[in-house]
Amino acid sequence: MEDDKLRAILRAWEAPEPNREMDARVRAAWRVSHPPGWKRIWTARVSVPVPVLAALLLIAALVLVRFGVARRSAAETPSGPGGYVTQLNATGFQPVPNGEARVITVKEAR
Repeated sequence: MEDDKLRAILRAWEAPEPNREMDARVRAAWRVSHPPGWKRIWTARVSVPVPVLAALLLIAALVLVRFGVARRSAAETPSGPGGYVTQLNATGFQPVPNGEARVITVKEAR
């Protein structure tokens, strides 16, 4: 019986027309929350679960360690246009008696 009264009232009721200010505010809020297509690229979000992110970071660390060691050994060999040695194995190093140092090329070192 209550439902019949409520239904009768709802059928007779008419929703008021929204005013123009409300329409303008809704449109402005929608434009702010939905930028044009090219702007969406810069504000895009990608959800990554924490275990996946942790695994990717671990793999990245292992790759850096692996190739970081390879770079250290490559730094001991001369490279570049002048062929100068910038790092040397100092095993058996003996200081120059007069304290002078000079830069030599790889050809001179051999």
